[in-house]
Amino acid sequence: MWGKLKHWIEIRIGLEELVNKHLRQFRTPKGANFWSTLGFVSLIAFIVQAVTGIMLLLYYVPHPEHAFQSVQTITNEIPYGWLFRSIHNIGGNIIVAVIIIHLVHVFLRISYKKPREITWVTGVLMFLLVLLACITGQLLPWHQTGFWQTTVTSTIPAFLPFIGEGISSYMRGGEFVTGITLSRFFSFHVVILPVFIVGLMLLHVLLIRRQGLSTSPAIEPDIDIAQQEKFNRYNHLEGQPCFPHFSLKRLYMVMVYFSVVFFVMTFFPNLFLPLEANIQADPLTTPESIRPAWYFLAPYQVIKIIPNDIMGISLIVIFSVFLIFWPFFDTKDTERNIRKRPLLLSLALIVLALWAILTIWGMYS
Repeated sequence: MWGKLKHWIEIRIGLEELVNKHLRQFRTPKGANFWSTLGFVSLIAFIVQAVTGIMLLLYYVPHPEHAFQSVQTITNEIPYGWLFRSIHNIGGNIIVAVIIIHLVHVFLRISYKKPREITWVTGVLMFLLVLLACITGQLLPWHQTGFWQTTVTSTIPAFLPFIGEGISSYMRGGEFVTGITLSRFFSFHVVILPVFIVGLMLLHVLLIRRQGLSTSPAIEPDIDIAQQEKFNRYNHLEGQPCFPHFSLKRLYMVMVYFSVVFFVMTFFPNLFLPLEANIQADPLTTPESIRPAWYFLAPYQVIKIIPNDIMGISLIVIFSVFLIFWPFFDTKDTERNIRKRPLLLSLALIVLALWAILTIWGMYS
């Protein structure tokens, strides 16, 4: 039966040719390891978010009078509704962690160098859009945590001169967080941001397929100046076929991702859902402590500890710009082994240490 079905499909789409061309003949670098699979894991995590989000949309009502109750109905009454909500909530936090680790790995391997500048830019832009998707998604359940986190988040841009107040007003759809804000965030979370993320994702994957996977600086082939001025694709003839060798590593890491999601769901189900998440949003009752999600604690703490709000926000904006366009700033030194660039390695470790310290500080302050 399976043989007949496979033959039927083969005649119509040439499945064997597709597998040979895009998997068996596509070779991965000799130094490719489990860290190199994090980009693929991020893709799978995004697909999981899309699928679970669509399932939640079947019952969710984006209206301030019905949003909270519809989420409670999904969680407590709809069969397996609690499962899809938990996977979507926990997966939304884990995908941020996976992308951060992926970006750090790419940076430490200096894989953003020519000709992969655009690949880096599209990757960072996708990361920032995923963060925006997290911000817009916080308000949709219309509970106390999401309502007041949105209130604080939408106020931050107002400290920027000239354009700040306009940005805050546009985010909220007015002076305060209201039903208009919910409708606006719903549109961005469900339609606008996913469209841009998918577009950048397609460009990102296309660039990787055209250029070939980046490899360890220690074994990457030397290319003279003349060759650098024309398109070169790294075929990695010394490496292994993507299928089945590297594909099994990808599958293993995807299973690790799902294991982490279900581990958190089983033993720490409320890790990303504080007590206020079970209370309907009330503009007249302010919670004792309002903290953003863990991935926003570091920039939020920067704004808190710097007396001048404009300076604190400006530092975050400047850092974001440097992060996006870093390949175009780091052009003088052509060395691709970060161990031979102690200044850059020290800078990366300092930034990571500061981010960790500020995150922990913000968690307990």
